[in-house]
Amino acid sequence: MAREKEIKIQLKIKLNDFIKRIQEKGYKLVHKLNQTDIYFDTKDWFLYENIAALRLRQIDGKDSSFSFKKVFYLSKVKDYYVEEIEVKFPIKNFNDAKEIFEKVNIPFNKTVLKSGKEITKYLSKYKYFDEQKMPKVRTVYSNKEDEITIDDVENVGIIVELECLNNNPLHIVKRLLKDSEWNRSLEGTSYIWLKKVKGLTSHIKNLKRFKTEPDWNVWNNEKEMYLKIQEG
Repeated sequence: MAREKEIKIQLKIKLNDFIKRIQEKGYKLVHKLNQTDIYFDTKDWFLYENIAALRLRQIDGKDSSFSFKKVFYLSKVKDYYVEEIEVKFPIKNFNDAKEIFEKVNIPFNKTVLKSGKEITKYLSKYKYFDEQKMPKVRTVYSNKEDEITIDDVENVGIIVELECLNNNPLHIVKRLLKDSEWNRSLEGTSYIWLKKVKGLTSHIKNLKRFKTEPDWNVWNNEKEMYLKIQEG
């Protein structure tokens, strides 16, 4: 589990102008690849309604990772905390894999971790379907300390993500862009997809709800963890 040092933004300037600017700042092209993110949820969108996600990621047609992500709000510091538990294929970290299944109250079964297909089949037994599939072309630039990811997502469009190893990503963005040239996206790419493709919008009011009920989406099995991150 780790707090992500990243933010997602939507550009208000032309993508080519942005790429030219970051290259002038020393960012170099690392790689470009085809990626598909597959999100699992119940028929009543339980994870979505709780600002959480269960995701299988494939890169160039091969299983890459399986993860759980969730957004919390820390009222003491008035900031968001993104919990992420991720295991890479071939999966060897069974403790983290077990934690992912425990998060969504599904019995842990080590034998299903052989492939994304087996995980998908297993999750379907517990009424988690894989309707949300998001193909994208991902381009990554880096200056060795920070990464800028540009995603061209089917049914979503261009989303830019800045991930920092040591720095505050918000400070980095402000050095690259003027305030009038970008917007921060708290929705997340998957929520933008759900809004555009499925017409789901409750995440908007749920995000606002954090301001009045900071712990509204903390599940019983997360209360101890939430208290720890509140205390820093």
